[in-house]
Order: sequence, then C-alpha cells, then structure tokens
Amino acid sequence: MAQLFRRMREGLAAVLGFETESGVAEHAVFLSSVRVGPRQHALLLIDEHGREIGRMPLAGRGHDIAVDAAHHRVAVFARRPGYFAVVVDGRNLTPLATIRPPEGHHFFGHGAFSADGRLLYTTENVFTGEQPRGVIGVYDASGGYGRIGEFETHGMDSHEILLAPDGRTLVVANGGIETHPEFGRQKLNVADMRPSIVRIDSASGELQGETRLEAGLNQLSTRHMAFDGSGALWFGCQWEGEKGRRPPLVGRIDADGEALLLPFPDAVAPLARNYIGSVVASRDGTAIAASSPIGGTVFVFDAARKALHAAHTLRDGCGLAGATDAGFLASAGDGRLMRVAGETIEPITRVGAVEFDNHMRRIDLA
Repeated sequence: MAQLFRRMREGLAAVLGFETESGVAEHAVFLSSVRVGPRQHALLLIDEHGREIGRMPLAGRGHDIAVDAAHHRVAVFARRPGYFAVVVDGRNLTPLATIRPPEGHHFFGHGAFSADGRLLYTTENVFTGEQPRGVIGVYDASGGYGRIGEFETHGMDSHEILLAPDGRTLVVANGGIETHPEFGRQKLNVADMRPSIVRIDSASGELQGETRLEAGLNQLSTRHMAFDGSGALWFGCQWEGEKGRRPPLVGRIDADGEALLLPFPDAVAPLARNYIGSVVASRDGTAIAASSPIGGTVFVFDAARKALHAAHTLRDGCGLAGATDAGFLASAGDGRLMRVAGETIEPITRVGAVEFDNHMRRIDLA
C-alpha cells in the first residue's frame, strides 16, 4: 500500500510539475467516483487533460465529493441510500477516515465542509419512526471525525448541501421524496411531495429561510445547486409528475429567497427529459452548467442574463466541474471527458476502462 501511494505522489508530481517534497501544485486536479468493473468502484484523480494521477478503491458506488479547500481534503459519499463517507487527502488519495451514519440514518450522497475545515456537514435520512425526515449530520473534521450533533432540514429527501458565500449559512435542497431502505430507491409519496430549499445557520441550526415552488409544481424535486458570481443560488430539479408535462427544471433564487424559474424554449425542453443531474458554476461565476444524463444534454446559462446560452449533446453526461473562468469539464458514463465553454463543446479524451459517475469536483492544489 505504501508503494501505491508513493507512485501516486510521483505521478502527481510528474503530471503537474511540482516538487514531491513540498506537495504543492500550480494547477487544478479533478475528482470523480467511477465504476471500474462489475460491482467495482473507485475514486479517480485526473488532471484537466484527463490523464490519470491515481485512484482509490471504494466499498460501493460513490456519488458526490465535498472539498475542504483549507486542507486539501475531500469526503466522497456513497450513493443514496449510502452508509459510508471516506475522508481522503486530495493530493495523493490517502484515506484518512471512514464515517458511518448512526443507526436508523443513511447518507443522501452529499456533504459540505465548514469554511475552516473543522466540521463536516452531511445530508441524512432518518428512516425510523412514522415518517422519514431529513437532518444535517455534524461531524468533527478536526480530529476523530466523530458525530457531534445534527440539525433538522425541515423537509425530507435532503439532497445536496452547500456552504453559502458568507461562510456561515448552509443551504439544503429538500427533494421532498419519501424513501426507505427497505424499498431501495422506490418513491413512496409522489402525489404528496413538498420539496423546498432551506437556509440554515451552521452554528445554531436555526432555520433562516425557506423557498417553496408554487403548489402546482409540488412534484418538481429540487436536487442540485450552485452559487453564481453574484451570490444568487441556481438549482436543478427532477420532475416526478405527469410524463407529458414539461415544467421548468432550472431556477434561480435571489438574496430575498424569491425563486425565478427559467423554462427551456419549446424546441429545447424535450432534450432534458424532465431530469437535471448536476448543477455547477464556472470559476468566475458568470456561467452555470446543468446536465441531463437521461436526456444526454449539457445546458449552459448566462448567469447575468438569467437565460439559456447553449445546449450541447453529451450522451449519458452528468459530471460537471468549473474548469476555467467561463468554462467547464463534463464527464460521461462511457469515460469521455469534454471541454465546454459557451457555444462550444470539444472532446478532451476518453479515460480508459472507467465509467464516470454523477459528479465531479475540482481541487486547487496551489
């Protein structure tokens, strides 16, 4: 194992051009969960050209990755219903700790570090009792990674969680779908869904605000989010209602908590297939990308204009990461890695013998 990690460090130094002794890179690297064989999964570390730097086996299928920029750590979460999160040194994929949710809880596949890296927040489903409920688990990331508390999310199906630009507020997308591990990923309350996006004080757990969509869109499950350069929150949804409808799938929430839905043009709406799988901002926050793996399309929005700018075909494309000031990396289930910027999409490479999963994250190692 020690030889494996040494080879990873040497490979990282060769690819990114930094001294192995210092462990400081001048460039960014990207992480994604991948499938590497039948029932075999891993965390993959690549550079912007798709060159593999290293990989670490995972006990099961991974979903999203939380980044602690202060200490170059990441936490990779199991896919819902998930029962592990692995904290890893993002520079060389050295595992630091494995976190398990309490009995009667499971992870929803997402988490966020505090601004100083001392705490890790996780979205969890409490599936005991008469009705499941969402909570934010709070874990001590400064030492033993023990669980030190939890906050209510005031909803269920609490999916992605972000730390707001103020460094204090947690934002959670409550998808509103009732699930229970005994029924796998089956949806148990589609008719009575109540999705929401909530803002919670990370110190006290106090609910600071809640945004709900109009009653006729209660089956529009809020799932993934990103902040643009102005601090507005963009979100992507998955429609669980009548298949013939084409409701808006992407929206924007301003500083007052008011939601603006951005319907696709009639000619574009069918491309999304009522499903958005990932939402990210470009490095400068001027562009937002949203992917539909089911529809095989990546959508790019102009953040200032609050309007769709382009739609690109990418079969089974879901993973997105802000790669440049106004551009993105996009990954696909067949191992393809693409560069997306405005009205252009171009292939970078096909990463051999891997299938990219839903999310990708950038780590700055400078």
